[in-house]
Amino acid sequence: MFGARSPFASVFELLSRFERIRSQAVRAVCRLEGGQMLSPSYRGLMRTLCSVEVGPYSYGPILWPGAVPEGTLVGNYCSIGPRVEIFRRNHPTGRIAMHPFFYNSGLGVISSDSIPMSRDNPLTVEHDVWIGADVIVTPRCKSIGLGSVVGAGAVVTRDVPRFAIVAGNPARIVGTRFNPDVQEVLLESRWWEHPVERLVPKLELFLADATLENARILLASLRCDSPNASEK
Repeated sequence: MFGARSPFASVFELLSRFERIRSQAVRAVCRLEGGQMLSPSYRGLMRTLCSVEVGPYSYGPILWPGAVPEGTLVGNYCSIGPRVEIFRRNHPTGRIAMHPFFYNSGLGVISSDSIPMSRDNPLTVEHDVWIGADVIVTPRCKSIGLGSVVGAGAVVTRDVPRFAIVAGNPARIVGTRFNPDVQEVLLESRWWEHPVERLVPKLELFLADATLENARILLASLRCDSPNASEK
C-alpha cells in the first residue's frame, strides 16, 4: 500500500525546484501517489528541499514546504491537526533589545545571525503522536514522545514524555495512556515500524482496548511475522 511511486513523479520533482510553485508541485505528486499519508515522493521532496523528515502514514496541514521549520523530524503514523505552529527560535529576552534587527541578518543590520538558527534546535515528534488543532510548540520543547497526545490549543513549553496526555497553557500532563506494563509491551512490539498491510490482519487488536493481554498478543503476532522468526 505504501511506496507506490508515480511514473510522473520526476516531472513534479523538477517543478518543485522553483520556489513559487514548490508547494503546488509537492501537493500534486501527493495526489498522484495516494495522498500525503502514502506518497513516497512527497517524503523525498520534504527531505531534500526542506530538510524535514516525515515518516510513513503521518499527515497534517503543517507538513508542507515552508510551513514547518527546517530540521523537524516526524515519526510514523503521526496525526497533526490544523493551525499547529512550531517555533524553534525565541527573541533574546536577556539583551538590551529583542528586535529582529539585532539577531536576524536578513534585515541587513548585522552580518550574521546572532542567535542559533531554527535548524540548530530541531523538533522531534516520535511515532504515533496526535497533536490537536491550534497547538503552539515553543523552542524549549525539543521532543514530543512516542504515543503521546497534545490537546487542542495547548502551548507546549517543555518535552512531552512518551504516552503522556498534555493540555493547557502552558501544557501540563493531565493523563497517561496505558499503565506501565502495557507501555512496556507496546514499546517492545515496535508496531509503528511495520507497514499498515502487515497490521491489517491484526485489526481486531487495534480496534480493541489496549489491555495487557491484547498488547502481548500483538507482540507475539508481530514476532511470528518477523523474517527471522523461524531462526529463533
